[in-house]
Amino acid sequence: MSGVFRRFLTATAVSDTANGVFAVAATITAAAASHSAMAVAAVTVAATLPWLIVAVPAGVLVDRIGAVRAVTLANLGRCVAMFGLAGLIWADVALAVTVPVLVFVVSCLQTVVDTAAEVVTANAVDDARRTRANGLLAVSTRLFYQFLGPALAGVLVDVDHVLPSVLSGAACLAAALVAAQLPRTEAGVRSDSGEGSTGFWDGARIVFSQPILATIVAVGGLTTIANSIFFTLLVVYAISPGPLGLSASQYGFLVGAIGVGAAVGALMTHRVERWLGRSTTLTLTRVGWALVFAGPLFAEGLSLTAVMTVGSALGGMWSVESMSVRQLTVSRADLGRVSGASRMLTYGMTPVGSAIGGTVALAVDAQVLFAVSTALTLLTIIPIRAYLSDRAIEAATRRPEPDAEKVPVSDSEGDNTQ
Repeated sequence: MSGVFRRFLTATAVSDTANGVFAVAATITAAAASHSAMAVAAVTVAATLPWLIVAVPAGVLVDRIGAVRAVTLANLGRCVAMFGLAGLIWADVALAVTVPVLVFVVSCLQTVVDTAAEVVTANAVDDARRTRANGLLAVSTRLFYQFLGPALAGVLVDVDHVLPSVLSGAACLAAALVAAQLPRTEAGVRSDSGEGSTGFWDGARIVFSQPILATIVAVGGLTTIANSIFFTLLVVYAISPGPLGLSASQYGFLVGAIGVGAAVGALMTHRVERWLGRSTTLTLTRVGWALVFAGPLFAEGLSLTAVMTVGSALGGMWSVESMSVRQLTVSRADLGRVSGASRMLTYGMTPVGSAIGGTVALAVDAQVLFAVSTALTLLTIIPIRAYLSDRAIEAATRRPEPDAEKVPVSDSEGDNTQ
């Protein structure tokens, strides 16, 4: 990989760690301040709602000011908000209200960071190595956001509730400083999408005008709903006195194994794609998530952990592969908006799935909903096979953009990776 991408990957790892520490510590702080499930729910909603309402304008912003500038400014904004929360925690000022508000602000800025990351990668890495680069970004999210960050949060909260926000703010500042040193090449890109291409809903218009992009969004959105239903019910189903009879630590290990599997899958995506092709790889991801959702129906103990780990390894390839397809088929001038719209229509389905799971579970057994999630995921194989064949993806691949100034794939640091 290029030296530019390596520096950006470093900034992303630091930023993901900050996000993981901040998110978990904020939830703990809200619970400790109010001892109320509603306060915890408010933080959860504040953390996920931005994907539904801010993802599209985040993409517009990235396209207008450039990905490097956007990720730098967003990380600076997160730094200010995190330090602000540290001050409020230290002063013990209305934490039941201020914690959700600042979590919402940080999460809004995170949508900018994540959207800009896709564009920076598209500019810094050539088509042949892009799937591998996207896999490394996904691994960063799994390892630093989902593992290292939460682990640090627990340790820091035990020392002092102020420390997680201070450390997170410092990490975001460091990430912003690294990102600020990256070359800004987006200014050479011009959109050919016509009049109104900078409009608020332009990204969604582009998505639905192309069968490949629309299929990716539809499959991703349906799977997000199935995933949210499943994990909303799993915690009650798994932890004693639930049917699986797990302790809290055993449940944590189970969920952690899913994250490890997804990280391994993300890292291996470029190799699987090379062996089997994009379409087959995308199909395998559906089989993988179906295995995860069906696991509690036929397995328990270590066998359940093994099934879920293997399933998440296959399923974890989806985010990498779908991002690569977007980067191959969308003009760089429109990529931020398309990425924002896609994320809104997929990640934004998380609260929808959670609401469905929590409501329907009042009348339907959890095992029935696990089966529904499995069936819904397997059904998405049909549109994948119909619209996401290797030939269709190849035909939709955008032509080279001569006006775009591309960051060299190799620089003075070299790359000996085969």
